[in-house]
Amino acid sequence: MQQPENTLPTSEHFQLERLADGVYAAIDIEGQAAHSNAGIVDLGDRTLIFDAFLTPTAAEDLRAAAEHLTGRAATTVVNSHAHTDHCLGNQVFARMSSIRAQMSSIRARMSSIRAHTAIISTHRTRETISTEVANFVNQIRANPTELEQQIAATQERLEKESDAHRRAALEISIGTMEHLLKSLPTLTLCVPNQTFDGKLVFHGTRRRAELLTYGSGHTSSDCFLVLPEERLAFAGDLAFFQSHPFMGTSDPQAWSEVLERLEQSDIDTFVPGHGPVGTKADIALVRQYVTALEQLAAQVVESGGSADDAARQPIPAPFDAWSSGVLRFERNMRFLHQRLSDQA
Repeated sequence: MQQPENTLPTSEHFQLERLADGVYAAIDIEGQAAHSNAGIVDLGDRTLIFDAFLTPTAAEDLRAAAEHLTGRAATTVVNSHAHTDHCLGNQVFARMSSIRAQMSSIRARMSSIRAHTAIISTHRTRETISTEVANFVNQIRANPTELEQQIAATQERLEKESDAHRRAALEISIGTMEHLLKSLPTLTLCVPNQTFDGKLVFHGTRRRAELLTYGSGHTSSDCFLVLPEERLAFAGDLAFFQSHPFMGTSDPQAWSEVLERLEQSDIDTFVPGHGPVGTKADIALVRQYVTALEQLAAQVVESGGSADDAARQPIPAPFDAWSSGVLRFERNMRFLHQRLSDQA
């Protein structure tokens, strides 16, 4: 972690963006070790981290940045949902952290305070991390060869690919998997130790923050963090901006309903799980994407087309201009074709 004077801390894995006094978005640098966005919120009496990245490597830089910006260790961590790119960095914050506070009367003396880290999620997210994510971590740690083979297969696919957007997506995927592979020797899954349902309010000495869940959407359970006074929200993977969302674990109808509620809220600024900071207009585009792909997949199913036919459909405008995550479109269409076929 480099910390140039008079600038925000920097990392090769993410770029910090100041959204308000004491509020920062950590925007993923594609192909590096973060693989998702995160947030740093100074509540006044404590520091909150929203999402913990894919790897401890990136999470270490996030931890250091939070301490540099707020002057204290982060003792509250939120996992917005159970996908690995938002929770495998938990272990960095779960360590009993030393907070060095300078004595007012004697500058040279420091005191160490041991603080327990609250890792918070919805009930359902904790269950999924405890089972599905735990199984995944145990599997790749026991047999890293599978991940190595996946990297090799993606590299082989890259060598045969001529489309620039697809090549870029494959290169990002390879970089992310390589960072995950490097983290395996020290990777430890830390499951949330505090859960909630509905709403959880943090009454800090500097600001209030509300952790909310509307149930399923992008996954079987998603939560997001609202700062009411700043009219700002960390949306997790309910929002992918200028990037194809991952729909493979979603309930499209529920997701659309959640997004519509966010559009009707008082929130002006949204930090997505992936992509740049945006507005309600970007939330509306995500909802339109989900609806458009569901309708497109339904047309293929109704005409008797296969999952391959669904994946070969042209990307509808304006989403055809999104280069990031372009390979997700094909996976999304296959997922929706299967889901609609099962329902039929």
